[in-house]
Amino acid sequence: MYARQRTWIDAITPSTKTQSGWENTFRLDEADVIDIRFDLAGYGWKPSTLAVEMKSLEKGSYKIYYRQVGSPTWIFHARVEADRSQAGSATIYKRVGVSTGLLPQAHYEIKIEADKGSKFTAWGGAIEGIASGGQFWSNLQVRALAYKMAGMDQAITITEYAGATIV
Repeated sequence: MYARQRTWIDAITPSTKTQSGWENTFRLDEADVIDIRFDLAGYGWKPSTLAVEMKSLEKGSYKIYYRQVGSPTWIFHARVEADRSQAGSATIYKRVGVSTGLLPQAHYEIKIEADKGSKFTAWGGAIEGIASGGQFWSNLQVRALAYKMAGMDQAITITEYAGATIV
């Protein structure tokens, strides 16, 4: 039987989202979420905006938190570090994917902190990939429970179409 929770779907663009300094927060509009995934912009420090094709000097990282809507406490999920882009790329740092794994069915909020952003700003040079007040995440997808699914103990009736007879 087809079950919606086995399929990733593009999430509705969150109606409640904020980008403040080195922190992004958003509330999912879907209420029956059991798993969340998204991409984070790769970022890091380099000595100048013109620097390309060089070894990663200092990788950026994010701290990811989630909570059920209405809860006052954020739950730490993971610290995610940016990674080196492929050779030949004009950018040094590449995007990284994040998934929460299975969560209890609920309505969630996510908080993402670019925890090295202010440190890199103080160093001078350039931050590649993100900027203070920008949106760090993209490609938001969720898995959610179906609103109505037939259970194994429920009777199912199949009616076949028996249209007109062809002569």
